[in-house]
Amino acid sequence: MKRVCFIGASIMEGMSDEGKLGMPGRLALLEASGDTPFIHYNLGVRGQTLREISARALNECKVRVIDPKSDFIVFATGSNDFAITETGIPRTPRHRAMKHFQELIEELKEFIPLLVLGPTPVDEEKMPFLSIQTGMNFDFKNNDLLEGTNEYQDICSKQRIPFLNLHQELIVSPDYMSGLKMNDGLHSTGMGYQAMALTVHRSDQWQELLSR
Repeated sequence: MKRVCFIGASIMEGMSDEGKLGMPGRLALLEASGDTPFIHYNLGVRGQTLREISARALNECKVRVIDPKSDFIVFATGSNDFAITETGIPRTPRHRAMKHFQELIEELKEFIPLLVLGPTPVDEEKMPFLSIQTGMNFDFKNNDLLEGTNEYQDICSKQRIPFLNLHQELIVSPDYMSGLKMNDGLHSTGMGYQAMALTVHRSDQWQELLSR
């Protein structure tokens, strides 16, 4: 059976999912009901930036993968690097975030097949978001996330790495956006994570890797 490592931050972790499944758990249940069950490892850690994820991603996946030709990684880029801090500047300068991203995906793809998920949308009316980890308020803008999505997608295209534009898909999802409004504006509720899981499940990028 395939093993799939899910790397990312709080949205990959499933923060605020009352079902405690997150997208990876819900996706595993969707596939288990068909002919393509897989073993999933949720390696999301809330609050982390690309630099912090890069420091652990490869080692955490290496100890879980059995067959690098069959198993694969799903990497959610997250939103933390694009947060505007209380001082009015981004948490990570854009050029530095893209440098961290490119270095990480190049490292991961040398080890195992990789699928990249772009940042998810936010409900700007609920911003700023108070981070329990840092005690700071972070402001997120959909335009910043969309611009970041486009840059991520361009880098992945050049590296021939499959990329799924979650911002584009989920910003028109009533369940995902309603979940954001019901919660903190950054993390959706269980129905939102279910919508996210369905989006991944139905994508050509996911199905191609799962069926290899």
